[in-house]
Amino acid sequence: MDHLNAQRGLVNLFTSDSYRLLCLLASLQTDTLDGKRVRESQEEIAKLFHVSKGKLNPLMQSLVAAGCIEKFRARSGYTVTALGAHVVDYIGQLESAGVAEEL
Repeated sequence: MDHLNAQRGLVNLFTSDSYRLLCLLASLQTDTLDGKRVRESQEEIAKLFHVSKGKLNPLMQSLVAAGCIEKFRARSGYTVTALGAHVVDYIGQLESAGVAEEL
């Protein structure tokens, strides 16, 4: 039963808006003098993600709460954390291995 719940959790993660947003944020990160960060505003991210700011904000907050992204100074963007980068890499490996189709 635990194995089945784990599989369902992975399916939810593969298809979740939070994961897709995390992938987008990881792809938007650029190198700056202060390290990597996403420079786009929430409004710009919402346009790229094809959602309203009202839908985006709770998703961003959930990624912050999960420790996958951090606010980079007030009003200056976000940083994908090591945990967030690991999630993107790990799920990408599972997708490449065809695990997503098996679930």
